[in-house]
Amino acid sequence: MSIPRYRNSLIVAHWLMALLILGLIGLGWYMVEIPPKTPARGYFYNLHKAFGLIAMGVIVLFALLRALQRPPPLPDSMQSWEKTAAHWAHMLTYGLLLVVPLSGYAEANLNPYGIKFFGLHLKPWGPEMAGLSAALKTVHVYSANAFAGLLGIHILAALKHALINRDGVLRRMLPGR
Repeated sequence: MSIPRYRNSLIVAHWLMALLILGLIGLGWYMVEIPPKTPARGYFYNLHKAFGLIAMGVIVLFALLRALQRPPPLPDSMQSWEKTAAHWAHMLTYGLLLVVPLSGYAEANLNPYGIKFFGLHLKPWGPEMAGLSAALKTVHVYSANAFAGLLGIHILAALKHALINRDGVLRRMLPGR
């Protein structure tokens, strides 16, 4: 039986985005444990910001591709509540794909450290704004942690479809085949 699949361009963007985001979440959790005002902390924060900018580009590409390509239909074997849950989980994911990087980017532009893209200093938007920067950092941290939880649910749901339901939902987004 042939499983309707996403187009290859969207599959590549999805998995590239997944690798970047998983790396950024892990790096984010690691870097905050490094003692403040140390070279290692600065190095990992700058690495996080640089890969965060790359992820923002891939997210924009993914959003454009997703807007231009209808997803393949979900299997008829899925319950209506599962389809509704999948829909809202995707909507929340797309929202967090905007909030997490934009809040991090805005926060970095308003703090005294700025953004270094692999050593290249990017011009800040304007003067430092400590209060707004702190608020945006809070948004970034909490939304990133919410996204990590949602990502865990996404992975578990994909595994459920692959190992228990065996309905082809995961295969729709796998490369090859």
